[in-house]
Amino acid sequence: MKKIILLLSTNILIFTFLTFLSIKWPSSINYLQSVSRKINRKDEKSHVYNTDKTEITEIGYWTRNGAITIKGIPKTVKKVSSSLPPEITSLYGAFSYRNTDDVIVTGFERWDTKNITDMSYVFSNNSIVDIDLSFWDTSKVTNMNGMFKNAVKFNNGGKPLKWTTSNVETMESMFDGATNFDQNLKDWKVDKVKNNKNFSRGSIFSNYENKKPKWKGVIEINDPIIKKPETTVPEVIIHPSPPKPKVNIPLTRIITPATKWSPILKPAPDSKKGLEIPKANVGTTNQQFKKLSTPAIVGIVVGSQVALTSLAVGAPYLIKRFKK
Repeated sequence: MKKIILLLSTNILIFTFLTFLSIKWPSSINYLQSVSRKINRKDEKSHVYNTDKTEITEIGYWTRNGAITIKGIPKTVKKVSSSLPPEITSLYGAFSYRNTDDVIVTGFERWDTKNITDMSYVFSNNSIVDIDLSFWDTSKVTNMNGMFKNAVKFNNGGKPLKWTTSNVETMESMFDGATNFDQNLKDWKVDKVKNNKNFSRGSIFSNYENKKPKWKGVIEINDPIIKKPETTVPEVIIHPSPPKPKVNIPLTRIITPATKWSPILKPAPDSKKGLEIPKANVGTTNQQFKKLSTPAIVGIVVGSQVALTSLAVGAPYLIKRFKK
């Protein structure tokens, strides 16, 4: 039971992811369609290639929104089969998203498209296609949304694009950004078209009403084209200065050298002048001598005698103690 639930959950996630890609990024779905897995059943079939895979000899298809849809043509392919499988009813995104450095594809100029009802985004964002598609049968087509959106080179090979459009219901952004397209479309029958927003925005014929289809009951509304402001001043790129390297200074002990002592020498007296003794000092010395001549001198003498006597008396006793 757990395995069944896990399998169902995985299938739901994969289906949701593929649906999201097909809506948001048509170029991504082109890659997923062209995976080299071999499938051959009623509702899906893989492309069949030649040896070096630069040519599709049998065109593959898959089911998208209930319609049998052509699988995206890989950018490495130079030629496709001139035979379009009759099962296919949608050419959605077949040759979309090709840049100027991609190879030019041929072989689809005379496809039998009588069963096609959806031609949306066939050449969307294709920068290299410019070929005469007048042979295509568009009598059953109902959806041409974004068919040549941003196909900057397309001008139908410089020839009039005479298509039957009497069943088309929506042409939103069909030539939006197709800057090179200037063919006259005034003879197109567009009575059933209900959505033509941005039909000719950015194309050459957008300013020429006499080249546009004669709409019935609808008015073409084009959103303004927002151009990026042009910078006249060159952009200055400032690179930050590299960080300064860290310098590790080892800890050192700073020892202040001891000051060498030098005695202050007084100048020697001049022998020629003789030694002069200040009178004040002589007077002071005489006074001190006079003081020592007083009874204090007697005390000093008596004290000395007492000390000597005590030492003489105690000496025998100390000698006797040491002998013991």
